[in-house]
Parts: sequence; C-alpha cells; structure tokens
Amino acid sequence: MFSLKKACCAAFLALALALPAHAADFSAKDLKSMSVFLSNFTELGFMDVDAAAFLDEKAPGDMIRFGIWHNYVNNFKSRIKRCRDKGCPWGSLTIDGKFVQESLKRYFDCELKNLPTVEDSDPPYHFDGRLYHFEGADGEATYYAAVKKAARTADGLVRMSGTVYNAEDEKDVLGTFTAVARPHEWNGKKTWALLELKTTVKE
Repeated sequence: MFSLKKACCAAFLALALALPAHAADFSAKDLKSMSVFLSNFTELGFMDVDAAAFLDEKAPGDMIRFGIWHNYVNNFKSRIKRCRDKGCPWGSLTIDGKFVQESLKRYFDCELKNLPTVEDSDPPYHFDGRLYHFEGADGEATYYAAVKKAARTADGLVRMSGTVYNAEDEKDVLGTFTAVARPHEWNGKKTWALLELKTTVKE
C-alpha cells in the first residue's frame, strides 16, 4: 500500500515540476512567510527533503527527528521537559508525542497515527507510549532560508527559490534552493505542506 502511495506521490511531484509556473503576485509579506516556513527545515539541517521518503513509516528517523527538534528549537520552554527518572537510560529530556504529530501535520499535512521508537539514530529517540526521550544538543551553525521568488504551478502548487544563509551573518550564504509546497490549512491558518526541498551548496 505504501509503495503505491509513494510512487503516486513521486509521479505527482514530477508532473508538478514539469508544469509551467504562472505569476502569482505574491507580496513581500508572502515571501517572508514562505521564508519562515522553509527556515523551519534549514535551521535543523534539513537542506534536502523529499516528502515521499521523509514520511516513510518504515524508515521514520527523519520525520521523528524533525518533529522533536523543531520543538526543541522553537518551543523549548513550553514543550521540552526534564525526564522525571534520574539517570534515565533513554535521555534526560522528554517531549509529548502529540507535539511530534502536530509538527508533522503542520509542516507536511501528515497524519502519523503510530509513534515509533527510533533506535538507529544518533541520538536515539525512545517512545514510552506517551513521551519521547532524548538528549539535547546545541552549538552548530543555524541556517535560514530567504525566498526570493515564488509562483504557482498550473495545478496549484507553489514553487519557491532563494538562498540559504547563516542566521548570524546574512552575507554568509551557504547556497541556493528550490522548493515545492502544497497550500493547506493548519489550525485555521493558511500555510503550506512541503513536498520537496533541494539545496545546492556553493563551492
């Protein structure tokens, strides 16, 4: 079932990329919102994303990592808690699994019903039936996306392009990117669900 769904998604995306783009009259405010949307991926080091593979429940490492670290970076005080068990073998921090599901719904329009434990990851993410346990990490450079151009394709998707830059120095440009997203609504607000992100790092 999943392989068929994945194949259809890939075929749909290939068709969307082949279709001509039309002027969309996106405002500067729209481009800024798109930049914030894509920065939620690049700030975590996800520079290349293929949603069909990213959301593969048979290999859930990337999507669980995204759901946890998105909240670690953006909602630390409200959603990240210390594990109540001293010396917890699975990590000193926890997050409720519902927030991981929420993030996947918000940024991919993905309904993840069953939350898996991800052992083959560094660090691993243990799910105890309600909470994910993990260890925190900081110190790496953070990169944001700046959308310079955006247009709708004939079938209603949005194609974006721009640059990826160091959050602490906008002149430090990592490279350029292209992205394709599908408009969707989350929590009563219009946003996008990412289908593909490709970054070309400058030499």
